Amino acid sequence: MKSTNDRQLTHASDVYSPEEMARFRQQGLWRDAVLTDFLSRHAADRPDTLAIVTDTGGRITWRELADSVDRLAAGFIALGLKPGDFVGIQLPNSIEFVQTYLAIQRAGLRAVTMLSIYREKDVTFMLGKCGAKAYVAFARHHGWDFADMAKRIQPDVPGLSHLIISGASADSALVSFQQLLGTPPLSPSTYAALRPDPDAISKVGFTSGTTGSPKGVVHTHNTDLVPPLLMQQAVGLGPDTPIWMPSPIAHVTGLLFGPYAALLNGAKLVLQDAWDPLRALELIAVERPVATVSATPFIAAMLEVPSRADYDVTSFRYFMSGGARIPQVLVRRAREEFGWYLLRVFGSAEAPLHTANLSGDPWDKLVERDGRPFPGIEAKIVNPEDRSVALGPNQSGEYATRGPHVFLGYFDDPERTREARSADGWYYSNDICTIDEDGFVQYVDRIKDIVNRGGIKVSALEVENELLSHPAILLAAVVAVPDERLGEKGCAYVVLRPGATVTLEQITQHLESRHVTRQKWPEALRIVDALPTTATGKVRKVELRERYESEAVTA
Repeated sequence: MKSTNDRQLTHASDVYSPEEMARFRQQGLWRDAVLTDFLSRHAADRPDTLAIVTDTGGRITWRELADSVDRLAAGFIALGLKPGDFVGIQLPNSIEFVQTYLAIQRAGLRAVTMLSIYREKDVTFMLGKCGAKAYVAFARHHGWDFADMAKRIQPDVPGLSHLIISGASADSALVSFQQLLGTPPLSPSTYAALRPDPDAISKVGFTSGTTGSPKGVVHTHNTDLVPPLLMQQAVGLGPDTPIWMPSPIAHVTGLLFGPYAALLNGAKLVLQDAWDPLRALELIAVERPVATVSATPFIAAMLEVPSRADYDVTSFRYFMSGGARIPQVLVRRAREEFGWYLLRVFGSAEAPLHTANLSGDPWDKLVERDGRPFPGIEAKIVNPEDRSVALGPNQSGEYATRGPHVFLGYFDDPERTREARSADGWYYSNDICTIDEDGFVQYVDRIKDIVNRGGIKVSALEVENELLSHPAILLAAVVAVPDERLGEKGCAYVVLRPGATVTLEQITQHLESRHVTRQKWPEALRIVDALPTTATGKVRKVELRERYESEAVTA
């Protein structure tokens, strides 16, 4: 195992030895494939079969998808983009996202994936951190003007030369996505020469950091394909098992278990952009998908649809879910009312899904545990104060994992890489877990200060810094508190300046004016005279969470 030093990470060999890389290949978990390999195969073998269906009526076959990808890749090259350049994607669940992501690979480029919820502050940081040369978005989506935002942020991102907008009106500052789709394709030999090295960076996806700024998670083509390959093996996916994806495919879960899983298996991908539980039941009844990996609040909402019994959802079998606490009653209801297996899984952006419950596991494990590591994946529990001390069965400690699924590190961030990824390849998750005598993992809590809002990680420190810019607020602490729908939400405890007053509405208006992403806004407010602290002055957030939960019990 190579040590992680201060060099920029560009290749698996930066952190893995030749022997380790050979072992991952021998295990069959590194396939030396890129997504466009699968696209070409499906376009040749089943050209007129549907590849993607969307909740807005979009439909495209494998042949049409491959042709559009070749043309879009040629358009990228015509703009002057060079192999290795980063292209930012901020598109919703759509055919255009899949076309763009695949065209980036076809042209030998690298992706920066960004959720559609992000606004100026986050997008500027992410594009700038990676030195992106191009940015792709819809002109408008869900009422937000992305084209206008792109023009505002461009001066603040050095080197951002091309704003590629789908549905853009005539504007010399913008490049038409639709016009790029009309670019004549290049020769097969040209695309073959541009095919990325499977051990090179495929993408950087950002996740919240406890120090405030988002962290760019670096994966390669080989590491990206490990989790969907494990899912394929776990539930028996193939070309005749369509995949439904309601989670954002700009996020690691939606991307790897939506487009990646569909391309790996040659399966139809059913994309849902706007969440609506009734529409979800309709899509499943009509398009007949078999599986997904998605967020717990989605299946919880579907189980509350009054007319749910009117929809034939018998094709669907596996709803794999992680990213938030899963109530045991939900596992039981999914099985009893829908006939589905709600299979608890465990993973993160740094080490995506690598444990899972299987349908044949004992019922007590299905409802209480988060699965066992797949073959080829190592996991252990350590003392968080001294990571060299491994703990025994059923002892709570920090969860760590090692194997072919683990990220290379954080982009241009060697210090935080060293904190999370050891020289011998272990990723330390900052999650408190146990592993029982049968090898089943159980998530308990987190060590660091993150609000896990329905699977979206929000840095408490980042929000606290924004709150302190409000003229009425003297001190602020944001804590994760239980939420029936989302698993967790943020509650802001604030100490006011003398004579000041503030409401939750005023706080959210302030955060909106500062372009803070809506999903990061606190959803509860408590005004206190003082924040509880330790002897060293650190805010005792455990006490604040306990205070909130005791209020809920007595309410």
